[in-house]
Amino acid sequence: MIALCSHRHSSDTNQNTALKKSFPLSQFKHFWINFYKTSFYLIWDFFSRYTSMLFILLLATIILKSIAIAGDPENSVFGYHPAAVLENGYSDNGLFDAEYIGVKWTRQATPAYWSNVQPDLNADEYDFDFYDKQWGNVPTSMCIMGCLAPGSGRTLEDSWYPTNEEQYIAFVKATVERYDGDGIDDMPGLQNPIKYWQVGNEFGGSGWSDFADLQKISYQAIKETCPDCTVLLGGIASLSFDYMSRFDEYYGSVIEELNGNFIDIIDIHWYEEADGGYRLKDNTTGDDILDHVRDFLVKSGFPEDMPIWSTEMGTYSGQPEGLPYQTEHQHATDNFKRYIYGLSRGIAKIFQSYGMMEGWQDEDDTFDHTGLIYEGKNSSDRGLGIKKLGYYSYKKMTETLEGADWSTLEMLRDGTDTDLLYLFRIIKDNIPIYIAWWDYFDDPDYFQGNTKDIRLRGIPGNIISITKVVPEYVYGEEITDYDTAFTVYTSPIRRGIAKISLDETPVFITLSQDFDPSRRKKK
Repeated sequence: MIALCSHRHSSDTNQNTALKKSFPLSQFKHFWINFYKTSFYLIWDFFSRYTSMLFILLLATIILKSIAIAGDPENSVFGYHPAAVLENGYSDNGLFDAEYIGVKWTRQATPAYWSNVQPDLNADEYDFDFYDKQWGNVPTSMCIMGCLAPGSGRTLEDSWYPTNEEQYIAFVKATVERYDGDGIDDMPGLQNPIKYWQVGNEFGGSGWSDFADLQKISYQAIKETCPDCTVLLGGIASLSFDYMSRFDEYYGSVIEELNGNFIDIIDIHWYEEADGGYRLKDNTTGDDILDHVRDFLVKSGFPEDMPIWSTEMGTYSGQPEGLPYQTEHQHATDNFKRYIYGLSRGIAKIFQSYGMMEGWQDEDDTFDHTGLIYEGKNSSDRGLGIKKLGYYSYKKMTETLEGADWSTLEMLRDGTDTDLLYLFRIIKDNIPIYIAWWDYFDDPDYFQGNTKDIRLRGIPGNIISITKVVPEYVYGEEITDYDTAFTVYTSPIRRGIAKISLDETPVFITLSQDFDPSRRKKK
């Protein structure tokens, strides 16, 4: 082996000697230098082209994915309960109005009651005709949050527990299966599957027992049928006064009994009047209800980041029986504040409530005044089909903020300073949008028409555009053109500081290099 190696080495040496004689050393070095240079440039060019293409493909993937996420209604925060309109004599029944103003989630009016779906317990038959219409007509531009419950006469005495556990579980599984979109026993022609289910609604205060057991067996039946479905606990009622003690009494025992299990999302409901009611405070103690609910959940074994939704949130216009009069403007501004404030506090989705169109039981109560469209009944009504100011402000809110990165929403000013200023910032398409208002009704020196001057510091650019969230009219029926209905004006940015004058209407503040003065409302 050594001899063989030595032989090869000797031969190589002789060949190299001959090569040197026929090819001078300087030319030899020059040849190899050029060879390496050429190879390097060829390799560099190849990788440059390849990595450029790879980067472009990666960037395109990210952009397309971002567009898909932004366009997916499941990611939207904007819901309505219920979004559909069903009123004799109205020309746009259905979900036309909800789509127009940008609603992306609906909790329809009627839960799937076992008593409705299986009226005869002696027959192994289900009647889903009503629910096929209620949920089957919801366009794919919206997500559906379904609700199910035993229904009238289907629970034990003074209990939420079903009269027949086996039959109830079969009903739950059949209902979820029909609408889950997995291709097995689906509703004929199903286009918009339901992946979110709530068990019952506002169960506290009834004095009935066993809701935790109902939640448990319903949760298990839903998950066995649709593992990727999400289950909400029945909504927690809007307990205006003595919220903490009543929450603990009516709902706390159920949450404790579930011990960190059988709930994916908590749903809190909140109404109140338009004089700061949006702030989620106990009207008796002034304590924060969100903090209390979160603390209670953690103590009961649920995670700190337990999602919280509000599928009923709103106020009224007009004068329901026993309540003070509120204008359309107050109605619109307060509902807007509920979204921005609630979302900034960590509520994941908010469903304005109750009703796209007014009308509950036509007894002139609160829920007969909360909708965005008049129904032609009850006091303070402007006529069937007339839109309130809040109809247009809801649309302005969604078209301005849909697609924003809600993880970037932050409250910069919380209204606790003497100027009562609330200021928020959110990022959309890598550009900041500011939202501002001041709670003038808490200022003892306020007179109608007073304004509040504020300064925004550290603002990039040359000009800001300010858009009032609610049109400056008394009634929505005065609006003839949505595109010109809102007051828009500009203010210069000097040394990173912009000056703004606030009145009773919240504003959007956006960076603006170009401004079309024709869009400014004429007075």
